Amino acid sequence: RQLKDFGRGVGFSARMHDEDDKEYARGVIQKALNKSFAPEFLNRIDEVITFDKLDRPAIRRIVKLELVELVKRVELLGYKLALSDEVESFIADHGFDLQYGARPLRRAIQTYLEDGLSELLINKEPQPGSMLAVKVDEADKDKLAFEALPVEAKAEV
Repeated sequence: RQLKDFGRGVGFSARMHDEDDKEYARGVIQKALNKSFAPEFLNRIDEVITFDKLDRPAIRRIVKLELVELVKRVELLGYKLALSDEVESFIADHGFDLQYGARPLRRAIQTYLEDGLSELLINKEPQPGSMLAVKVDEADKDKLAFEALPVEAKAEV
């Protein structure tokens, strides 16, 4: 929190901090630690590890890992799941928060994917072995479209 609230100023000095952001963050964290804890305590700590902010490719990798788990769960129910690449981007966009990082991803997967798949299974009652195809809704880009394809059909996503 102190790192976020720590003022950076304006002008040339702010530009310098942008270029060396990781070192700047480590410095702010070290100052906060020195201010908050006694030197005796800090000497007992072997190392302080700082984590970088998540970037777009990292979020996409996390989404893929989470979706692999969802695909496995759907397969245990006796269905196949086909997700378009746009669905991964959709979940990454709706499940990433600059302040909270990847924490909202699980909720986004549940809200946008799992709830929609549940409604599809309850309302359409597809045959076991059917392909459940998910893509971004063409009419409303803030929604996902779900379709149950017969066993012999191939999904086009």
